[in-house]
Amino acid sequence: MNTISNILKMRILVIIIFLSYINICYSQGLNTDINSNKLNKNVIYATLGVYPGEFYGTLMGNYERMIIEFPTTFISSLWVRVGAGPWVWWTGNGTNYVSTISLLTGRKGVHMETGLGALLTYNPESKNFRPLIRDRYLAGNIGFRFQKPGGKFVFRTGIGWPEFLYLSLGYSF
Repeated sequence: MNTISNILKMRILVIIIFLSYINICYSQGLNTDINSNKLNKNVIYATLGVYPGEFYGTLMGNYERMIIEFPTTFISSLWVRVGAGPWVWWTGNGTNYVSTISLLTGRKGVHMETGLGALLTYNPESKNFRPLIRDRYLAGNIGFRFQKPGGKFVFRTGIGWPEFLYLSLGYSF
């Protein structure tokens, strides 16, 4: 009788453990559904910028990271960006290095974004860092971003410096 009791206790213990694993797996699935209404915190994208009146263009690679999310205000999130890439102008060429802090509005797929930061420009002819235009160390932009909450695709367009008129395609994770 004692061995039958031990076998029944073992079976009950196995059933309880099995049921607890099902509950844990179900809870993990719910966690992804809850977070799907939030923007991914990291974005990498390429930006093509042109100035139509002059022969000027830039192609920049960028990385952005969300540092603060505001769930109940008009401004939805605060981001920090770093980017670098070549520029070409009538007067020469070089490399732009940019860092900005950006604000996003909106909770769904379409966001207004604005950013302000610093720009360093390397000129290979003079072998030093100097602005493209005298005393223009500021970088900034205002535009629209398409990035669905939980989605991977990012599209940006707007006006800014050093990109001037820009178009960006990227990936969020």
